[in-house]
Amino acid sequence: MGSTPVVNISMHHYGEEPSISGDTSSGGSGAVFFEGCPLKCLFCQNYAISRGTTRRGEKYDWNRLSDLFLKLQEEGVNNINLVTALHFAPDIALSLEKARNHGLSIPVIVNSGGYESVETLKLLDGLVDVYLPDMKVWSDKLAKELFNAPNYREIACKTLEEMYRQTGPVVINDSGFIQKGMIVRHLMLPSQLFDTKKVLDYLTSTFGNNIYISLMSQYTQMPHLDKINCPEYLRKSLKPSHYNSAVDYLIELNQYNAYIQGDESVGDSMIPDFK
Repeated sequence: MGSTPVVNISMHHYGEEPSISGDTSSGGSGAVFFEGCPLKCLFCQNYAISRGTTRRGEKYDWNRLSDLFLKLQEEGVNNINLVTALHFAPDIALSLEKARNHGLSIPVIVNSGGYESVETLKLLDGLVDVYLPDMKVWSDKLAKELFNAPNYREIACKTLEEMYRQTGPVVINDSGFIQKGMIVRHLMLPSQLFDTKKVLDYLTSTFGNNIYISLMSQYTQMPHLDKINCPEYLRKSLKPSHYNSAVDYLIELNQYNAYIQGDESVGDSMIPDFK
């Protein structure tokens, strides 16, 4: 991707968790979608921009990024939400520092696939209020098969633990919006209930209700899957019974700081209209 951030789209986004987006009566989340990604998940729902092969966005150096954050704040968003930004970490850090010095006062959220280095994250220590990482899979075999990162679990555990060290337990204000802390997303994949339970075991035993767990049912068979070699289960739908079983498992683990999704989340309704 190069060192200069490439922004595909910035928007008032209402497709995030309730404590991030609010409802349509609020300003939404000030989401900035960056092109490229440290991973290449076969099932990626942002496939149009994550590969970095078709540069449809614009280059934003750290000065211009800072101005964008302040503009979104002026428009009334609830937070600044940087989506898949950490492969541009040096410029992200500079832009946030400048924006803070020029009046940025709303929470900053970093939305990540969970595959980052601790050294990268330390560049953002003190500049990020909320981390929104994925914990995609537990199995090394699945990680190899789905995004060619057999060390994903090892890296992701270190990533999440450093993120939590920086932010501490979740803080929600009186209006219901997150101010500090970590929300960990887990997108359930078809036929992988056992692996999901392993992820939930780790998250609850390590962080418990000091974080929120977002258990996602929105797996959608994206059109590009018809054009690539991929495991056959990615061409299937997530069974509602598997999702309900995972929700029950979260309850058994006494995790009450959690988000769950309904059937309406499946499909492309929450995928932005990328350039």
